[in-house]
Parts: sequence; C-alpha cells; structure tokens
Amino acid sequence: MHFTVTRARYSPARQRLSFSASGERNGVRFTIVTDVKCRDPRTAENTHLVALLKIQELFQRSAPSGR
Repeated sequence: MHFTVTRARYSPARQRLSFSASGERNGVRFTIVTDVKCRDPRTAENTHLVALLKIQELFQRSAPSGR
C-alpha cells in the first residue's frame, strides 16, 4: 500500500487530526477523508504514521459485500 497525506489539520481544542489521503492498495486507487482523536503529531512523519494506522484500521473492517 502506498499513500500520501494530501491535507492535515490538527485542532487542539478537539484533540483531533483531520486529514485526507490518496493512494493505491492492491492496484486500486483510494481517497480517504477522516479524522482521528490523538495528541498533536507535531511533525509530518508523525502525521503520516497516524494516517497509516487509521487507513489500516479502515481496510481491516469487513465490507458490506463480505469481501
């Protein structure tokens, strides 16, 4: 899986990181826009790691089709 975080913004009042990411997984392109409750990531690398964990969590969920 390859992806890039295209936009990220941290809200200290809500303790949430809102981000959008685009990438490719198993030959399929995807775009995700979501938010995650976390501490301030402070660096681009930490933002990427937070996004990676959320994306992996989303892909591990079973699809409504059962695949």
